[in-house]
Amino acid sequence: MPVLQRVSISVKNILVATDFSSVSNTAAAYAKALALNYRSHVELAYVFDPGGVNDYVDALLGLETKERLKMSTESLSELQRDFAATGIPTSTAMPEDHQPHAALLRLARKNDIDLIVAGTHSKWGLERLVLGSTAEELIRNASCPVLTVGPHARQPIDGPLVFRRIIYATDFSAHAAKAAVFALSFAQDSGARIYLCHIAKTDEPAPPDETRDAEFNAALSKMIPESVYEWCSPETVVRHGEPAQAILDLAEKSDADLIVLGARNSSFWLKRVEHGLTPDLLAEAQCPVMTVC
Repeated sequence: MPVLQRVSISVKNILVATDFSSVSNTAAAYAKALALNYRSHVELAYVFDPGGVNDYVDALLGLETKERLKMSTESLSELQRDFAATGIPTSTAMPEDHQPHAALLRLARKNDIDLIVAGTHSKWGLERLVLGSTAEELIRNASCPVLTVGPHARQPIDGPLVFRRIIYATDFSAHAAKAAVFALSFAQDSGARIYLCHIAKTDEPAPPDETRDAEFNAALSKMIPESVYEWCSPETVVRHGEPAQAILDLAEKSDADLIVLGARNSSFWLKRVEHGLTPDLLAEAQCPVMTVC
């Protein structure tokens, strides 16, 4: 069983993926608040597809390629001015690609990005043209953590972002243990309460197994070194049921402002995505979700 250790996490370079929609603007606000806290450099990126419509605004307006390019360039410049006004060093990128996630992953590798921030839209209809399936691909393939902000996420307050209540969900896998490093680091940086959570997945309703729950709680407790109690208030939580919904319920009950989990194709809370639909956990969370591959 892995034991959580304090590791200082670098957030020097943040990549913000935008399609200029309202949800990506909320994601940008979180990136700005994080950058103020960690004194990060921010790269604002919009992937332009000259051969077709690839964002919400384009689809609504039905613009020609040249008009879309001009409008996108102006929107990206406006967003950069907004970041620069707060003193955040900011650059922009507008690569051309038919696959937004591929261009964003290349930028992340090229510029040593420590964190990707992206909005993720609702699961159905026009609103999820770009930052639905794109966010999913980033989560699966990025070598750095990805912070996704869904359509129900609360707007962050102005100024540096300080997390107060963090949920770290684990299935005790190696991927989940890697995510724990980030959860712990953010908790220490903010002096946050951290909930170490395991969802005991059940296929059908059944009375809780108290003995098994005690074993899960003991396993969660063993992950926490004594030194952690000196600077935060960790709490172990075992829940039953469908993992994504159970995590959402815990986040709502605890008024969490960050969910952290490991991401891999077989993770039960990032269940296999069919038809490119955004998983419920990412689309419905009222706070950002950080995934770590």
